[in-house]
Amino acid sequence: MSKYSVETSFLGHRIPKEVKLLVKALKTAKKNVYSPQLDAVVNYLVRGDAPDFSKDLDCSPSRVLFGGFHCVLSRALRHRATLHQSHFVASLKEVGLSDEVIGSLEDVVYRGELKSLVREEEDPTRFRDLDWRLDVVLSNQSLAKVMQPEVLLGMKLSGAGDVTLHLSQSEFHALRQSVAKQLHDMCQLKERKFMNPA
Repeated sequence: MSKYSVETSFLGHRIPKEVKLLVKALKTAKKNVYSPQLDAVVNYLVRGDAPDFSKDLDCSPSRVLFGGFHCVLSRALRHRATLHQSHFVASLKEVGLSDEVIGSLEDVVYRGELKSLVREEEDPTRFRDLDWRLDVVLSNQSLAKVMQPEVLLGMKLSGAGDVTLHLSQSEFHALRQSVAKQLHDMCQLKERKFMNPA
């Protein structure tokens, strides 16, 4: 097995345990053994049909194959917007899967039933535009003088129409602080070693 590269793998910064067990099991398993489990994973991801493993042990070949294939395919779907076919193949070669198994997985993700799932979610909702306005309530029926500010945010989203938010001053400050915290956390995460391997 070649040195595992964080930069080129969609599987994460460490090889998942399920994938390690899959690689080991596939060294002796033939296509007529692993192919039904691959089909079972596809059925589960597309239709939600879970196989019955009640009579199998936790370490049985069918459970190991199903768990490994499920790990690979679910992570491929999770990264569907940025996962190119060549990147997918290179990542699977790095963990030690054979060309035959990689070809089967490649067919499932890019030419089989999962292709429709990838296309459906390929273009997630994106932020397109923002309009804002500051309104100040001068008075209402009960009070002659209120002077209460209210922020109006109008967001345009691709594929999801328009969203309008009315925020009080305290709600606007809470939103602003939440966004600032998320940006700070993202910057700190990028500085971690596993995000920037040497």
